[in-house]
Amino acid sequence: MMAMERSPFLPLPEGMVIGQVEITAAQLTVEVISTQPFARCPTCGSSSDHVHCQYQRTVYDVPCGGRSVVLQLRVRKFACWTATCPRKVFAERLPELVQPWARVSNRLLEEVKALGLAASAEVSERLAPRLGMQVKASTLLRYLRAIPSPPDASVRVLGIDDFAIRRGDSYGTILVNLETGRPLDLLPDRTADAVLPWLASHQEIEVVSRDRASAYADAAKRALPHATQVADRYHLVQNLREHLQRFLDRKRTCLPEIEDILLKAVSTSNLGRRGALNDQTGSSRAERTDQPQEQIQPELPHTLMSQEMELASLTYAERKKKISRDKRSARYEHILALHRAGMGQRAIARELQMSRRIVQRFLTSEGFPERAPGSGVRAPGKSKLDPYLAYLRERWSAGAHSGSRLFCEIKERGYTGSESLLRHVLGEWRAELPPQARQGPARKPRLAPKPGKRRLSSRGAAFLMILPSSKLTKVQQQQVAQMNLNQELQAVYLLSQEFVTMLKEGLVEALEGWLKRAKACQVTELGSFVNGIRRDYAAVRAAFSLPWSNGTTEGHVNRLKFLKRQMFGRAHLDLLRVKVLHAV
Repeated sequence: MMAMERSPFLPLPEGMVIGQVEITAAQLTVEVISTQPFARCPTCGSSSDHVHCQYQRTVYDVPCGGRSVVLQLRVRKFACWTATCPRKVFAERLPELVQPWARVSNRLLEEVKALGLAASAEVSERLAPRLGMQVKASTLLRYLRAIPSPPDASVRVLGIDDFAIRRGDSYGTILVNLETGRPLDLLPDRTADAVLPWLASHQEIEVVSRDRASAYADAAKRALPHATQVADRYHLVQNLREHLQRFLDRKRTCLPEIEDILLKAVSTSNLGRRGALNDQTGSSRAERTDQPQEQIQPELPHTLMSQEMELASLTYAERKKKISRDKRSARYEHILALHRAGMGQRAIARELQMSRRIVQRFLTSEGFPERAPGSGVRAPGKSKLDPYLAYLRERWSAGAHSGSRLFCEIKERGYTGSESLLRHVLGEWRAELPPQARQGPARKPRLAPKPGKRRLSSRGAAFLMILPSSKLTKVQQQQVAQMNLNQELQAVYLLSQEFVTMLKEGLVEALEGWLKRAKACQVTELGSFVNGIRRDYAAVRAAFSLPWSNGTTEGHVNRLKFLKRQMFGRAHLDLLRVKVLHAV
């Protein structure tokens, strides 16, 4: 034990001195004595210098030198001499050091809050002892929820966007001051009625940057009729890309073929057995992407069979996939027949009890729209190797006992399973051989498969259409050149490039002419995009002429998603609001 009055390592408020200090390997115990000449009654506010008694109060403080600090406060009780005051004895308050009834000092409380804002409560509880502090997760959550809301600040330029509280179920709204970059509030819904009161209470707002959602546009129009609404530039380009992708879905046969890079790498490099097989597996999946489902059925050892015998030879999953495709093809032909008879999309949807969106997709497609590979139903308990067992048995009987060679052969015939599945079957067959025949022949060099071809996806092609030509690689330039061989694709490409350039350079005067040319090109998807711009013309025009956009707001939405994941999705909106508004 040693005595001192003040210490630079443990600053104390005026009127308080250090008495005794006890030092151990992990803790500093400091006696703190109050020397204030008087204290004020918390009830009536009168001062008193008559000490009634004193007691000791234990308070935890911020760590010092890697040790936790415990303050032993010697607190006095004073007598209140005011006759009308119901309180006769009161303890002196030390608000600059610790709050009444608190077990931690003010500065330790702030440190713990900062830790809780930066990490989840569970992580903070595990990390705090290494920092010389002790706090429970439940206590930390109570501290965070007690943080008061920030003062209502004035805002001139507002960014507004939605975020998922629970994806597909409930959504909220985030509001951001775009001039300071700080979030202002989180609202529990994204409807116009939920946003309207907040906007109405901030009549100083001059600019509202938002996405293309009609709810926010309606709320801003009703609450802030004087404010300028600005459509987010990112969402404008995104909407254009989505319409381009739908257009390219119809023109899939016009998209360029691309080499399967993974398979080409296998054929030109000397990879190890496992790496080569993995690459072959990935490439064969890519090869199947653009083949109709009936063309990727494995080659069975039979030749000419009737349709019934062919179905009987397939696995359960393959039969179900083929039957499903036949039904879907019949429905597609039925829809085309009804449409040729003069029925509209809504009437066809009601007649066949289908979604109007599906009817629209069938009618706008230039051919039967195949399902994406891998979307069929897989029957449990069936092996992907079943269709190839007859072929494998024939090759095995002919003396081909190399698992790697047989794997390559059935891969060329459409096998999509793993090599381990094949080796498991071959192991059972090999056990039936005589001991002298179990050793396989010397391994021959692997036959490299031919590089595969597949078409560029509509999504990838849509990105190329909006990507500036200066940022295209040589391969992408070749793909764009192949697409431009089609006159319709070339016209759409030039219009897309022009729109992105106009938006980037702020050429607002050229917008009207572009809208007329895009409408005149007779592409349904571009016409739909133009109609959407017409409905929100003022906000889109402001996006071309004003510097404001919703990038900062989108950044805060991404940070909000990170905070949700950090708390394992268990935080309610009140805690999420605290973490977003009081970010460290």
